[in-house]
Amino acid sequence: MRGASHGVGRLSTAPVEQGVESMCRVAACDHPDIAVGLAVLGLTAAFLLAVGAVLGRLEVAREALGREVTRTRAERDAFERFRRRVVALEPNEIGRPTPTGGGTNVLTASVGAPGGDDGGLAAARAAYRETVMATAHYDEEYDETLAESVAEEFSGAVAGALVEDGGALTPTLRATLAGGAERAREERAEMLTRLETEESALADAESTLAPAVEAGERTVERDLAHATYTDLVGEYERLEWHEDRVETLLTDRQGRIHDEEGERRYWFDYLYRSLSSPYPVLSAGAETLALVADAKTALTSAASRR
Repeated sequence: MRGASHGVGRLSTAPVEQGVESMCRVAACDHPDIAVGLAVLGLTAAFLLAVGAVLGRLEVAREALGREVTRTRAERDAFERFRRRVVALEPNEIGRPTPTGGGTNVLTASVGAPGGDDGGLAAARAAYRETVMATAHYDEEYDETLAESVAEEFSGAVAGALVEDGGALTPTLRATLAGGAERAREERAEMLTRLETEESALADAESTLAPAVEAGERTVERDLAHATYTDLVGEYERLEWHEDRVETLLTDRQGRIHDEEGERRYWFDYLYRSLSSPYPVLSAGAETLALVADAKTALTSAASRR
């Protein structure tokens, strides 16, 4: 521990002593040792509940992130399949651009009367429905019509051309759809890389927090009444080592959050929107520090009775 030459007794034992006095008053006991035992049991129960909360917070974060990884990977693959199907379609070379509004929409071409879409345009719509709109999470996440989805992913003009009654799959429209699908695929691939980086960060955080929580748990569950003073000092120093690692983790995590949100605002709000806090590592880390502090208090109390 820091400044170990000054002895464990230099640390305040007031919280534990006050707890024992309160227990004595409630139990009307004449034996402080009994009160100490009851207080330790209460502390242990509360500590174990807190341990479960810390590890549970990280587990929920992993599950939320895992869902996002699965969905992003599915969308990346769906846009790639759509691109391949569009590229394989034969465009309509005969049609002429159809004037729209004040100008000409080069994406569309009339092929005849309403309802007379060429086969390529119908095939492109079918390809979109059977790839992008067929992902398992589409209805839950988006619940959009084909026109709404294409307008969001490509543009309103592309959506209009794709669903136009009597339109055709022009070379320009086919190229636009293929290019837009590739761009959407690349966006998902980039996001997937960021998500996988966050997965690694969560794993690293757990590798620091879990041992710290377990060290505190072992201390609180241990029968400190029969531990030697040297053992208590050694255990205290181990807890301080874990404490330093957790504090370093939190400092690094805060820096990463600042950098990530500087590039992509609300990134963590999006990732962890289903959680009570968008910063699960910071929350779990703060709770871990509190647990370690409780364990150190238990050691201080035991040492003060030597």
